[in-house]
Amino acid sequence: MLRARQNKRLRRKAVGIVGVVILVSVLGCGRDTTLPAPAPTQSLPQPMRPVAAAPQEERRSPATYQSKGRRDPFRPSRMVMTEKPPTVHLKLTGIIREAHSYYALVESDSSPSMGYVIRENDVVDSAKVVKITKDSVMFEVQTKNSEGKLLTRYVQKEMPVESR
Repeated sequence: MLRARQNKRLRRKAVGIVGVVILVSVLGCGRDTTLPAPAPTQSLPQPMRPVAAAPQEERRSPATYQSKGRRDPFRPSRMVMTEKPPTVHLKLTGIIREAHSYYALVESDSSPSMGYVIRENDVVDSAKVVKITKDSVMFEVQTKNSEGKLLTRYVQKEMPVESR
């Protein structure tokens, strides 16, 4: 702090002396004049001490982030809402095989007594049946993300183990 004040004072004095030299040279304009001696109270600025240069061989290691109990800025914050996986409110109760295709028997979770016989490309409870295999049914569900964009997700329902 003290050194900064001293440097500031020295700069002011140097600027004042340079200003006087410029003023005299402009006013002289070719006249043979001599510069007046500086006032005894003004002292010339002392040269700064040379700063020791860092050796070129010394290489700094790359900066690394040390959290020390702080939140990592490169991880998503907790406030970011994670999107829930889509659900199909249907329970797969059976699969029937026909000569060239499969049919699936499903029950609605919301009303257990309501059942459907479905095949590929049918739409049940806003879910489209994409594929039926001998032990599972693949549904296509379209949902919106937090930004309002339409997302297509796939949900697979498998036959319960005891029914196989």
